[in-house]
Amino acid sequence: MDSFVVQFWGKVLGTLRWVSPLELIFLTAPRLRTHGWVDVWVLLNVIISVAALFIAANYHRSTLVFVLIIYGAIRVLEIVVYQTKVVLFDPYRQPRSTSDYVVRSYRRIVVLALHNYLETILWFAAAYSVFRDMFGKKSQVLSTVTGALYYSTVTMATLGYGEITPESDCSRGVVIIHLLVAIFMSLIILARFIGFLPVPRTLDDTEKPPT
Repeated sequence: MDSFVVQFWGKVLGTLRWVSPLELIFLTAPRLRTHGWVDVWVLLNVIISVAALFIAANYHRSTLVFVLIIYGAIRVLEIVVYQTKVVLFDPYRQPRSTSDYVVRSYRRIVVLALHNYLETILWFAAAYSVFRDMFGKKSQVLSTVTGALYYSTVTMATLGYGEITPESDCSRGVVIIHLLVAIFMSLIILARFIGFLPVPRTLDDTEKPPT
């Protein structure tokens, strides 16, 4: 039996999944609920995030940019909710009376997680470019695609070189959210890599699995 905290977060994630644009698409068009469409959705959103970064760097005051940033925030939430469900909840929801929980492909899961990681970097880079004025004297670095992408990558990797620093509560809030997402995504990808590595055969009888 699941503990209260597991049931609580399971219900929270079950509710948050309706914020997902993909879930709404599946709701209106159930036949699209396929592995192939999920692959297309992930690739499409990487392309959109790249476009959003270039638009944000050049037109950071336009209405289109703010619409893209709002969509990007929803998309990052969708990624976090999806990865959490897949790792911590979905494998344990399969009824005992039915077949075991299976995945389409181990390699596919890792590749999609890497796409999600890259997309997260791009969305936050676009956000940093839009809110560049909240980052003090060196905020002009965030006005270029390379500068915004650099700062987002450094933050995502939790390196923190310190040459660009947030100087308002709003910008600090964005960085805090980014760091939390970065730590979570890094742990998820590391866990996937380790979990899907083949176990080498051993000659030690005590290390062999029971037959």
